[in-house]
Amino acid sequence: MKKTMLLLVLLAQSLFAAAQLYVEGVKLEPANTGQYLEIDPLFREDGSCAFQVDYGQSEPKKDFVSDVNGKRYHFRSVIDGLNLFFEEGWVVDQIYVMERGRRYLLKRRY
Repeated sequence: MKKTMLLLVLLAQSLFAAAQLYVEGVKLEPANTGQYLEIDPLFREDGSCAFQVDYGQSEPKKDFVSDVNGKRYHFRSVIDGLNLFFEEGWVVDQIYVMERGRRYLLKRRY
């Protein structure tokens, strides 16, 4: 009975959980980002990646997607990261092919 109740509680929490995007501990909201942002994936040796985010802040090349405490978040793949951005209301508008990889220009969906 206890295991069933615990499972139900965990399931209910997952239904109400919502992903939130932070950059160096600052939550990305319409008030501080505007309509566009640019993300630049930086890959690690294990295949995961972190995203540098430029939304018009003062030093965009040092700002990565993070948790609420500013700890850098590593995604399993670029698609994993893009899916999180989509869940938060962003859609890919353009993809730039650069010497060291691709950059993504995202536009707010709503």
